[in-house]
Amino acid sequence: MYKLRLIVVIQLFAISIAFNTTAQTPLNDANWQLDSIKSDEFNGTKVDTAKWHVLDCPSGDCCNWGGATAFEKGNVTDSGGILYLRNDGPGAAPFPCSGSTYATGGITAKNYNYSYGYFEMYAKLPGFTDSAGNVHSDKFWPTFWMAYNPFCSIHNEIDIMDECCCTYNYAESTGSGWGSAGIGSDTCQQIRQGFITYISPVPLCNGFHKFALEWNTNRLIFYRDDVPYFENYNNPSFVMNPQKIFMDLQLAITCNYYPGTPFPQYMQIDYFRYYRLKLDCSTSSVLLTNTDLANYVFSVKSNITIGNGAGAITLNNTDVKYFRAVNTITINGSFTAPLGSEFALIPTACY
Repeated sequence: MYKLRLIVVIQLFAISIAFNTTAQTPLNDANWQLDSIKSDEFNGTKVDTAKWHVLDCPSGDCCNWGGATAFEKGNVTDSGGILYLRNDGPGAAPFPCSGSTYATGGITAKNYNYSYGYFEMYAKLPGFTDSAGNVHSDKFWPTFWMAYNPFCSIHNEIDIMDECCCTYNYAESTGSGWGSAGIGSDTCQQIRQGFITYISPVPLCNGFHKFALEWNTNRLIFYRDDVPYFENYNNPSFVMNPQKIFMDLQLAITCNYYPGTPFPQYMQIDYFRYYRLKLDCSTSSVLLTNTDLANYVFSVKSNITIGNGAGAITLNNTDVKYFRAVNTITINGSFTAPLGSEFALIPTACY
């Protein structure tokens, strides 16, 4: 009974540690591996149309969920290692979508094939600083989100960065959350399971920032610049259909551009990266010595045991070790994590 209690305490404590550091991201956690096929560094001279569909209203794409804009393929360019989503301001020729006169840019994945993993976009959002030092981004609605069948039927959606309407007016407030809708009379009515408005301590138009999410069957954790700010656990709505990725610059119908806004304005994307956990969920690992610890190959295990009570195991002060297991993580005997090291034990579902 004592041993069982010790395991539970270690698991819960590990989660607490991870949320108060830069834990659990691919930056620190060797259990993640990049899926380069489904990622994009945007280092070419044009959009990779094998991966992405460029949103284009005249070709029949949705005319912006905010209702004020039309997506135009000419407003999307890939140059110098950056994907540019451009808005030229008011006065463009009307598009065949509710008479919209505000053209903008966006892309979406070709397929609904993104599921559990870690999603990261590194981007600089639109906005500017006026002569008085005030930041403005009125009407802009930059987004990074994913959905299954977003226009009707069974609707699953996760918003990594997506806040409705005029919330982003000062280039600091963005939203994160998730929701779903089932089959029925209101098949397109989204049900919000959880949502938060996150206020950045610095303007998001003044530099590049990471916007990220860990999505697993039993957790959602949202990150800004490798720091978690919103999480939820063990909600059945996390089990969703595979998703499409959207990165687009929407515009809000309910507010206007700030007077004197310099155009063009851009949402600039340096990269999109998709990571998956290395899964070895049927294997248990036993680490009895410091050599075993140093040679450990990181992946999600069934069970992990560190030590047998006979000898001491010690991390180096520069070690970064994140252990993930489906069932139990047990430490026996003397174990030391010195100042400067980073150590976490993370219960993780095998997807």
